[in-house]
Amino acid sequence: MLTYTICFAWCLKVADFGLSKEEVFDGSKSGLKGTYGYMDPDYITTNKFTKKSDVYSFGIILFELITAINPQQGLMEYIDLAAIGGEGKVDWDEILDKNLLSGSIPEEVKVLADVAYRCINRSPKKRPWISEVTQAISRLRQRQLTLQRSETRTVLRRIEYQHVELSDLTSMRDITPIGA
Repeated sequence: MLTYTICFAWCLKVADFGLSKEEVFDGSKSGLKGTYGYMDPDYITTNKFTKKSDVYSFGIILFELITAINPQQGLMEYIDLAAIGGEGKVDWDEILDKNLLSGSIPEEVKVLADVAYRCINRSPKKRPWISEVTQAISRLRQRQLTLQRSETRTVLRRIEYQHVELSDLTSMRDITPIGA
């Protein structure tokens, strides 16, 4: 069973709900099964389902999450345009969901887009294993936690600095002026 969890600003769990699969009845295959837009193009052309087919579907889900564009609404066209980008570079900025960017660090979302793009490579052999995808997402999560801790330390340092300043001001009031 296919199960993934992604946690950034919120938690999401994706389970096997028939993105693409092969059904067998009475010992014979019944043909392609799955949801259009999520199915691996290699699976569609060869009728062979592999672990890399799941990786493709997961890449589509990642893109759907970070762009808020449904695969049936031309998601692949948007991805292809962004992959061409300006000046020969990938430019995810144009297709990323602006609401998502407001609550996240844009670089993290772009790295996630890069991971998703590797997942949807037309050649299954060039797609990462799901364990590699999981590790990449875990590194992003760890980076986010580290940055949050760093931001917390910065806030604590500011509070400490303000406390010292207030203490200094208070002690200055306690000093009796000369000639008073």
